[in-house]
Amino acid sequence: MKYLGFKIERYRAITKPIVLDLSKRMIPFVGINECGKTTILQAVFCFDYQNDKLYVGKHLLNTKNLYETTQAKPPQITATIECTTKDIELAIQKAINGMEAKTQKNATPAALNTATTTNTQTHDYTDDIESLKALQETPPKVKAISITRTLSGGNLYSCPDFKNLTPIAANWVCYRIIDAMPYIIYNDDFTDRPESVIPISDEDGEHSEWENIYNKVFKLTNPEYSLQGTLLCEDDRTRKTILSKVSHFLSAALTKSWERFSPSAQKISVELSIDLLEKQLEVFIVEDIKGDQSHFYISDRSKGFIWYFNFIMKIKFNPKETNNEKGTVFLLDEPGSYLHELAQTELCSKLKDIARNEGIVAYCTHSPKLLNPNYVPLNNILIVEKAGNGQITSTPLTQKKTTAKNHSAMQPVYEALYIPEYEVISADEQILCVEGIYDKYAIENFCSLNSNVRLYPSTNADSIINNISSFIAYGKKYIALWDNDKEGEKCLGQAKKSFGAIEASRFTLLPKMGKTKMIMEMMIEEEDYSLITKELQLPDNTTYETMISALFFMSDKKKKQKIINGVSSKTKENFSALSKTIEKLLTNTL
Repeated sequence: MKYLGFKIERYRAITKPIVLDLSKRMIPFVGINECGKTTILQAVFCFDYQNDKLYVGKHLLNTKNLYETTQAKPPQITATIECTTKDIELAIQKAINGMEAKTQKNATPAALNTATTTNTQTHDYTDDIESLKALQETPPKVKAISITRTLSGGNLYSCPDFKNLTPIAANWVCYRIIDAMPYIIYNDDFTDRPESVIPISDEDGEHSEWENIYNKVFKLTNPEYSLQGTLLCEDDRTRKTILSKVSHFLSAALTKSWERFSPSAQKISVELSIDLLEKQLEVFIVEDIKGDQSHFYISDRSKGFIWYFNFIMKIKFNPKETNNEKGTVFLLDEPGSYLHELAQTELCSKLKDIARNEGIVAYCTHSPKLLNPNYVPLNNILIVEKAGNGQITSTPLTQKKTTAKNHSAMQPVYEALYIPEYEVISADEQILCVEGIYDKYAIENFCSLNSNVRLYPSTNADSIINNISSFIAYGKKYIALWDNDKEGEKCLGQAKKSFGAIEASRFTLLPKMGKTKMIMEMMIEEEDYSLITKELQLPDNTTYETMISALFFMSDKKKKQKIINGVSSKTKENFSALSKTIEKLLTNTL
């Protein structure tokens, strides 16, 4: 089972429903402070009842719209879930078993209270069990269901496919389905801080979030290990051996990921110890410099490392047990805010890897480095805004209207962030300005360019001229490339007339390669369209835009390179000529 999407209704200032399609897997939310990005993440986090006690339950507090004095209906979070009839049958049986056990104990779980049951009442589950058994005989034949959590009163779950069940029975089945669902993890960069000292509770006591996380670390090191068992171990030598093995396992897992962000990663390790008197686990970060070791609490380290430690621990060692960890929903609030620019670019690549291999990544950010088009498809980006009446809206980038004429594919993002878009281009980058985002994808797929060349997608041929004005104003190193057709020739002529002969040395058209005209789509020979489409397992009628972007964002690098290497010699010749044209222009002008 996996989450396919969420719909948020009436949660805080979300007055009009916001729908999240999780098929895109990597979903950035962009907007200024206080626009409602965090509200959207916390609403999704609310759906899983197992998150209720995390973060002191703040995501469940003040869920009503404070901009309105009255609210007719309570907040609701609806998840669309991919599942089978067999999954539902299993959940029904577990619900029946649970109710029968409760009946034997003559008790009612507080979490499942409704208007007809309270903490002081004993509920008779006879009718609930009967309705479940009736559904068990004719379970719904579905491929997906929608479960809604209503955030009021008993915070009950409901599902249209369970309409013939009693409310309590439907709630029980929904709980059992959610138990089997992937994690929904929330990580707040600013307030979420890992603990260095973790009290160890009794085996049957209530465990804290970080106690559960470290228990998962112990179990993954060795299924027979646990925090409680290590605390109670009578042989001090055995205890130290266990702690040493767990420390080594944890250090290896953290260092492997951290080395992508910091050159000093190999100097860092984790050391765990247990204070027997206080009954607590102590976590130290050990820094080794030429054999001299220094011990620090996690809070003593840099803010970047603190964020990273918290991020990795919650991703790798989430305590919820599920059979579908690759469907995990990661909700990241301003990830990497304390990382430097290069590390943020690495993080963007890491988030893409997570989205490809581990689950869905939804995050809000102010950093253009985390919106890198090399890793994030532009149509995945959502612009979040708050109107004067407090209403929160979420608009896909491709549908967002800009305040000025749109000359850049990323302009809506920079307007949402209130920053000049050319400020995010570093002085040592060489800009290759092209007509559109699909030109960028094609060139980066098939051309061999220097690593410091930045492809800058405009919105059409005419918009390149406007971008040239900004490149000149901001002192950027650039060249401009148009299609070799009537529109491209016209815009090239206008640019030469507007900017003069010296600046015109930066302008060029696609090489025609013996054809009467050449646009980027024609660079790929017709015979190669069917080849690439077939290799990508796309329908025969797939558009050029879909095909070229699917190839660009292909996760299997070896297969991607095999496809690129497998195109005809004519296609290779076309892009080789283009590479030489670009290289010559860069050499002569920069």
